[in-house]
Amino acid sequence: MRRATPSLNAIRAFESAGRHESFSAAANELSVSASAISQQVAQLESDLGVILFQRVKQRLKLTDAGLHYRDSLSAALDRIESATTDLISNKGVHRLRIGALPSLATYWLIPRLPSFIEQHPKINLHVVTLDLDFASPERSPNLQGGWIDAGLFFGDGHWPGLKSEKFMDEQLVPVVSPDRIAGAETDFDADAIIEELPLLQHSTRPQGWEEWFHARDQERRRPDGPTFEHFHMLVDAAKAGIGVALVPLAFVRADLNQGRLVRLGRDAIQSERAYYFVCSPENRLHEANRIFCDWLRNAVASVS
Repeated sequence: MRRATPSLNAIRAFESAGRHESFSAAANELSVSASAISQQVAQLESDLGVILFQRVKQRLKLTDAGLHYRDSLSAALDRIESATTDLISNKGVHRLRIGALPSLATYWLIPRLPSFIEQHPKINLHVVTLDLDFASPERSPNLQGGWIDAGLFFGDGHWPGLKSEKFMDEQLVPVVSPDRIAGAETDFDADAIIEELPLLQHSTRPQGWEEWFHARDQERRRPDGPTFEHFHMLVDAAKAGIGVALVPLAFVRADLNQGRLVRLGRDAIQSERAYYFVCSPENRLHEANRIFCDWLRNAVASVS
């Protein structure tokens, strides 16, 4: 037993009493007596050396320390319940929870998942949108307190406390709706179209067009089109004919092949950052994580 960990009975008694701010309600929930709950909480306070409840006129009110402790314990107990449910309902099947950036999930990951599911039927994937810590200067990935096993993220691959493996570089290309170049699908001046049409902007990658013009030694033009938060919004905006979008080639291959978008020229710019498989150090060697990471690299290699 971990020396700093109280008994599970004491934790459950306090967490329930903390949610209800009532020993009686906690007793009903846990099918024990109110005096048993009171004794468990009192012993917990004694063991910790911290007052968790204020007892005022036979009413309970959490202290600040008690409130913080209750919230942390509630989250931990939820995870225990979730893990137990997974174990019971997925006997023989490993659940792998993957967080992915929205555009990467929509335009790259999901269309390729059938091959993974076919190759690895005993791994049950659960894909969610990867939350970002927008407060950090480097926009670090947030693995949601352990609720997901790994994330697919864009950056430089260096995030404190996390292990990362690059699986895909990023090439940005300009695309436009075929309606905006009607009548000139096979013979058009890409530079003239980029000069004439609105340039759609990415709110979190605002330097994209500047890098495009710099790489081609062209006079820089300030983007004048609407701004969108995600690449999948830019792709849809380009399809709608709003203007020219500068987007990852990997995200629009299907649209280009099926004629829903037209690539302007053959030039592309290579991003300094890339897409990474990110996980905690303790999850790095889990079999399902290794299998998924290997599959990612093979999926990229198959279209390279």
